[in-house]
Amino acid sequence: MTNPTNNLPGLHPPPPSDLLSRELPLKIIEAETILYRVHQARYEPIYFSYSGGGRLDVPEGVIYLAMDEWGAFRETIGRFTKYRLISREELSKRRLSEVISERALSLVDLTANGLTLLDADARLLTGSYDIAQQWSSALQKHPSKPDGIYYRSRHDPSRFCLALYQIRTSSILTVINTYDFLSDEYTNRLGRILDEYQYGLT
Repeated sequence: MTNPTNNLPGLHPPPPSDLLSRELPLKIIEAETILYRVHQARYEPIYFSYSGGGRLDVPEGVIYLAMDEWGAFRETIGRFTKYRLISREELSKRRLSEVISERALSLVDLTANGLTLLDADARLLTGSYDIAQQWSSALQKHPSKPDGIYYRSRHDPSRFCLALYQIRTSSILTVINTYDFLSDEYTNRLGRILDEYQYGLT
């Protein structure tokens, strides 16, 4: 006989009805902090997702970045890789861009006790996309007008990521560098990423 507790904790609950009246736990990212984004080479680096295919997507658009190269890599190329082997063909289709904001970013902090303060838990960032998008949409509408969400990478929780709302950040983001993963200038940096996760290159 199946033990019903084996399916706990189940789905994360939707946002509470009083979310808009609560004080948000905020993380401030200083202006001109370098943020990292891995993107398809055929697209410009500043590209907002409207598809609903990303965990924290909202209809108005979201862009995903990370606080370091490892987080950006692991959340994109790394998560699609089987057997920890990455092909040069796949790398050739992607670029890594360094992005800065012209002003400080005020982000809803879902990395620590911020989850508790909002009656949320880690399932929000590891479980159902539908539930996470409901939360993201509700947080975007909060009167404090956060620029986005600060959260831990699902694929490497030691890394930190950002989901920025298009309606608040589209005019303040600037690309300062874009790198081809297979270029000579990026060889050493790519090697450090591959070593960190013990990826092989084919």
